[in-house]
Amino acid sequence: MPSNTPPGLPASGLSATGSETTLEEDILATRKMAPGGENYRAYVGPPQQYDFMGATQFRLVTSLGLREDHHLVDIGCGSLRAGRLLLQYLMPGRYTGIEPNSWLWQTAVAQEIGQDVLDIKAPRFFDESDLSLAGVADHSSDFIVAQSIYSHVGLDLLQSSLAAASRCLSQQGQFLFTAILADCAGAANKTKGSAYSGWLYPECTLFEEDAITEACQQSGLHVQKLSWYHPRQVWFRAVRDPDMCLTTHMVQQLGTGRPLFDTRFK
Repeated sequence: MPSNTPPGLPASGLSATGSETTLEEDILATRKMAPGGENYRAYVGPPQQYDFMGATQFRLVTSLGLREDHHLVDIGCGSLRAGRLLLQYLMPGRYTGIEPNSWLWQTAVAQEIGQDVLDIKAPRFFDESDLSLAGVADHSSDFIVAQSIYSHVGLDLLQSSLAAASRCLSQQGQFLFTAILADCAGAANKTKGSAYSGWLYPECTLFEEDAITEACQQSGLHVQKLSWYHPRQVWFRAVRDPDMCLTTHMVQQLGTGRPLFDTRFK
């Protein structure tokens, strides 16, 4: 995740012409922007789906057992798309965000979330681009989330990041991450991650499922593909303890998380 501070960001509550706008108008305006644009909501993905992509992560981790006293690491926390929900839910000091583009979460706090939330919930943020989780203690994390991180990396970063996550997970911990597989929509034009090194953004990489499984096994992780809905990628769940693997009955109880009554997702 290379650091990239975009120039010329407008001040909070101002349009490009300098006229005053409301927060609602600012948010609605982002929905017309292209993904990857120089805006804290657009930079992290399709801004039209910003609300959903945060909510679906929150629903997934809470469905899998996240509770307010757990510790969670959000790899690539960006503009706190999921973090704004997790911060409100978790007890103080339980949320850790990993993000080299610190302008993303700082702008979100200044324009939308509010400094009071950080003062009360005392999260930790690490400006880290190598996915090493160097600031996270061994076996300290109940949950680690990496949504749309491995869709931008080569095999080297995939392997090193999985090893770091394995080191940081508690014995009963869960690692939730997404990746683009060959059969995902639009995958045909993506770069093959197994033949690539480093970070690729805003372009995407894809992996074969076997490569992900092998990389997890090399890091001492047991991985399962989930049926949880994602509009462009596939969710995986990795654990250190094989007894923590989901049974068929658990998978059925978890469900697909597919959104209903939303024309954005048909």
